[in-house]
Amino acid sequence: MIEILDSLPSERTYTPEGFLIAPAKLARCGIQPYRAVEYAEKSGDPMRILNIYRPPEEVFAPESLASYEGVPLTNDHPPSFFVTADNWRHLALGFVRNIRQQEGYVVGDLIVQDKSTIALIESGKVGLSAGYQSQKDMTPGITPNGQPYDGIQRNIRVNHIALTRTPRCGPTCRIEDSNPHGELLMSDTPDQTTAQSTDAVSTVQTAPTPCHDCGEIQIQMDTLTEMIKKLEAENQTLRQKEATPAVRDAWIADWAETVTDAKQLMPTITTTDKSCHAIRHEVVKQLYPKHKPVVDALLAGYSLDSADEAMIQRAFKVLSAIPQSTPRRDPVLDALNTQMNTDSSPLDPQAARVQYIQQLQTTYTA
Repeated sequence: MIEILDSLPSERTYTPEGFLIAPAKLARCGIQPYRAVEYAEKSGDPMRILNIYRPPEEVFAPESLASYEGVPLTNDHPPSFFVTADNWRHLALGFVRNIRQQEGYVVGDLIVQDKSTIALIESGKVGLSAGYQSQKDMTPGITPNGQPYDGIQRNIRVNHIALTRTPRCGPTCRIEDSNPHGELLMSDTPDQTTAQSTDAVSTVQTAPTPCHDCGEIQIQMDTLTEMIKKLEAENQTLRQKEATPAVRDAWIADWAETVTDAKQLMPTITTTDKSCHAIRHEVVKQLYPKHKPVVDALLAGYSLDSADEAMIQRAFKVLSAIPQSTPRRDPVLDALNTQMNTDSSPLDPQAARVQYIQQLQTTYTA
């Protein structure tokens, strides 16, 4: 069942300091798809899809909800996945609070404290994905509404909330705001759609499910198709508008960071007149033979040419975090070493001692 509500005024507010506060849907119960490699399932095809059930009694358990309170907001999931005391200052861009259950979702208030991240949200990056640990119960079964699953997540403990364009739980897990076309609220039936997109949802894939009510499913699909068309039209309109200074600053910062990392990974790369995505794609393609297992797992079965922008960016960040086989050179230190080597020739210990004594005899005479 889909309920169409009247349009709402913006639910986002800003503090005098410029921080953004907005309600957000952080996670949901139901079935979500995972690759076997993500679950360390070594038997069979590592790229096969596992349907993992997140039952309400686990998602909304008091201990699970409590683990959301105060966790940091990150821009995409960290390369090391977890936020710790060692990397918090480099990753934390805000936090979540006031965690509660709302229908089939975990919701809370998102406080964004980083200017560049606020600009990204204002430009349309609003998807949210929880980074968490859970106990794996790989006992197959069937949900109360008749959907088969391969395993269950238990004892869910949240580490962070990531801002992303392709949340695993679907496009409804997002930062809330007004919707001029009315907000779509799904029923408690678990959402089986997974969106693959860059700046807007472009395709919808549905996981196999028993057809208990094909007519209702078709209505939902038609509604989602219309929503996709509207989002694509809105996205095209936004792209044609001049970006605000804050958005331009965010773009420039992203490009500068991308170029720096790309030069360290691939010193010969030419970045002139190339977009961030083109630079990342070229680097990932160049390093693919050396890091094939890692990149294949990150691309989740997609080829380099068919992977979307978010997948390529994720692979680029992971490769940037991998220690290089040779230490990265420091140009200032290299210059100093060159100066030292130019001014003096290497001396063995005995020769250095003789030279030191000669200097004492010459300089400090009675």
